[in-house]
Amino acid sequence: MHKDLRKVVILLAHPNIKESQANKALIDTVSDIEGVAVFSLYELSEEIAFNVDEWSKIISDASAVIYQFPFYWMAAPSLLKKWQDEVFTYLSKTPAVAGKPLMVVTTTGSEYDAYRSGGRNRFTTDELLRPYQGSAIHSGMTWQTPIVVYGMGTADAGKNIAKGANLYKQRVEMLINSSNAGNNW
Repeated sequence: MHKDLRKVVILLAHPNIKESQANKALIDTVSDIEGVAVFSLYELSEEIAFNVDEWSKIISDASAVIYQFPFYWMAAPSLLKKWQDEVFTYLSKTPAVAGKPLMVVTTTGSEYDAYRSGGRNRFTTDELLRPYQGSAIHSGMTWQTPIVVYGMGTADAGKNIAKGANLYKQRVEMLINSSNAGNNW
């Protein structure tokens, strides 16, 4: 798990990233940006429990945290929840996360219109992502507007992935640049 500790830490929670189209394209777009460190939780999952001391150092050294995952049953895959329970619960009570941006990047099978109050899924993605926003606020982090790439099960999937990847790259670069503000002597 030891990587160069960089400024933006991305916790990738995808149970099968090698077979993924959307999340793989998204992470490939940002993983080589200088200042980004990607930790694929499912590749680290041989561990029975997450090492809180190691994660404390990783998150303490980060200037921003991103959760990236496919939207499964209106939430993230279970390993991100396990990480939150074992690591974030501890970190939320420390200065390690205070003031740092937290952003969610997710993909959905359904189109945008399905995630409206009158849509097929009945709730907006903002409503469904509220627990992540609540945990950010509770721990003193700065909630960032999520990136939601809709319609992976539609004919527009390729176009939506390309548009989402471009936005993701822009937002990550903004997070990196904003964390460097005031550090140029």
